[in-house]
Amino acid sequence: MGQNGTNNTPLSASIKNDKMAGYGLNTEFVLCFADIRRAFYIFNYYIFINETEKYKGSSDEITKGTGIHSGKGEPTLEQLISQMGETFTERLLSIIDSSGMTDVEVYKRANIDRKLFSKIRGNPAYHPRKHTVLALAIALRLNLEDTVDLLARAGYALSPGSKGDLIVRYFIEHEVFDIMTINFALDEYEQPLLG
Repeated sequence: MGQNGTNNTPLSASIKNDKMAGYGLNTEFVLCFADIRRAFYIFNYYIFINETEKYKGSSDEITKGTGIHSGKGEPTLEQLISQMGETFTERLLSIIDSSGMTDVEVYKRANIDRKLFSKIRGNPAYHPRKHTVLALAIALRLNLEDTVDLLARAGYALSPGSKGDLIVRYFIEHEVFDIMTINFALDEYEQPLLG
């Protein structure tokens, strides 16, 4: 208690023992949410600094498992990064060029709008939704292997545990590349539509 009987505690909330007794708590003070967040941030920052200090000056030890300083003929991290393959956008544009289709044909067959296609074309780092990638694969009439590759370049996979993925896979394997037919089947099974 401070002057004039006021509580000068840095905590935001003060609760009397009798109110807290009903909850089985035996303390006079309760941290408010902001105090808890602040304490959590300070704790995490402290842990981060301690962990950083522990490894300071020993970067060889930290990177040993990554292959950066590998002397066993294994590729280093820098070598792996320098051999990085095509991005999703680069691969997509390469497939479009080799297909002989125009951009307009592709985005119309994929049931996506011109603005979205322009974003994909204009930004090599653009990250499309999975259903957009699948729609483009259908529009380009890609086989299952090429579809899986295109999905992987965007960070996705066909999951055997996804009803929607199984439906799309079925149509690709049976060489049915009509987006409306596939969307009808997806809708029948209450799955998100492509495009």
